[in-house]
Amino acid sequence: MEKKIFDNWSNYYLYYILMLVFFGVFSLYYKHDVGNDSTISDWLINYSGGFVRRGLIGQLTIEFSNFLSFELRKTILIFQIFFFTTYYLLVFFLLRKTIKNRLIILSIFTPIFILYPVAEIEALGRKEILIFLIIAIYFLIDVRKFKNQLLFKLIIFPILILIWEPAIFFFPYLLLIDLVSFRINKFNINLIYIFLSYSIVFLTTIFIYLNPFSIENFNTMTNVLANDFGEKCYMSCSFVGNQSQNSISELFNHHAAMIEFPNLIRYILIVLIGFFPLLNLLKISDLKDKNLFIFSKFRNLLFPFIFAFLPSLFLYVLMYDWGRIVHISYTFMLLSYIFLLKNDLINIDQGQMTKNIFINLSKKKFIFLFVIFCFCWNPKTVMRADIATNSLYKIVYNSSKKIFGFQGIRLFQDSPLIKFHKKYIE
Repeated sequence: MEKKIFDNWSNYYLYYILMLVFFGVFSLYYKHDVGNDSTISDWLINYSGGFVRRGLIGQLTIEFSNFLSFELRKTILIFQIFFFTTYYLLVFFLLRKTIKNRLIILSIFTPIFILYPVAEIEALGRKEILIFLIIAIYFLIDVRKFKNQLLFKLIIFPILILIWEPAIFFFPYLLLIDLVSFRINKFNINLIYIFLSYSIVFLTTIFIYLNPFSIENFNTMTNVLANDFGEKCYMSCSFVGNQSQNSISELFNHHAAMIEFPNLIRYILIVLIGFFPLLNLLKISDLKDKNLFIFSKFRNLLFPFIFAFLPSLFLYVLMYDWGRIVHISYTFMLLSYIFLLKNDLINIDQGQMTKNIFINLSKKKFIFLFVIFCFCWNPKTVMRADIATNSLYKIVYNSSKKIFGFQGIRLFQDSPLIKFHKKYIE
């Protein structure tokens, strides 16, 4: 039975991807005219009041909206559906021929990967989908070709920063890929070239920080949205109006004061549990070239990937959306690992693989673990929210209520156990 599942891996994974695309597109459509989260407001930021961080994609949607004579929200919806669907299909192509084992399957189906934005629709349609899309394209091409390097490093990657500047904290994963792909084994001119190739990205980030959005420019943008498109500047859009020269320190102080011990413990556990299968893979994987720069100091890939992960920790004191940060960090880590694996740049120690706890579970126990681990929980979007439960069930159930128009089926709400939990535990 298990061998049959592995043999049909690509088919099962395609069905899973198509299911997520269906429910994701449905959710985007259902909520595109609702103004109570950042799914739309994030895309309203534009250059009508002058240069502003994260304004590029908003300006493009305005230009398309004017050109096609569409409502702005409909244009945003079209963009979101296109980017979302394209990214999920590219992920399928990245993973379909990946070797099959239990650790890889758990790493792919973890609820902090592609399931997350569909299960946690507050994160659905946010600008990181463009970041993922571009990174997926980058990992599907030959990154060692000079023309591809020029195109991405000098043009496309800086554009990503103009779309969503926190992406800079995840570029260490791309640097790691470069060091391996170009087989850098010492400090030389090639290493200098790699660092210099990211100079436009870093200069773009500095430019954004040195050019804050004034309140006058913000008011101009707000008036354009209201008068020309009938849109209010709310949520993520209104947030850019608070930007100042000292915005980073202000954000740091503001969010640092909000961090509470239970939240910190909760997210440490979320990272440890959600990343656990992938961390196990990294622990039993090493580079085929044992003499590469820095990597030669480590017996496996675990610590190099942890070092690439560390800069993203800075975002936890700059952002309130901790669930999104976990999702973005994991996506970069997994896609980077899959790139190395698919390009035959790493080995998986089969001896250590056979000793892994997941490998040695019986088939029934593994299936039980798979369902519980992959489909029964996910982090919420914001820092202070508790962990969500029954991710896959809620996706289907809540979408079905909207599609068929029924009010809901009370299966658990009135049970004595639920009542006891709400009264004495919550």
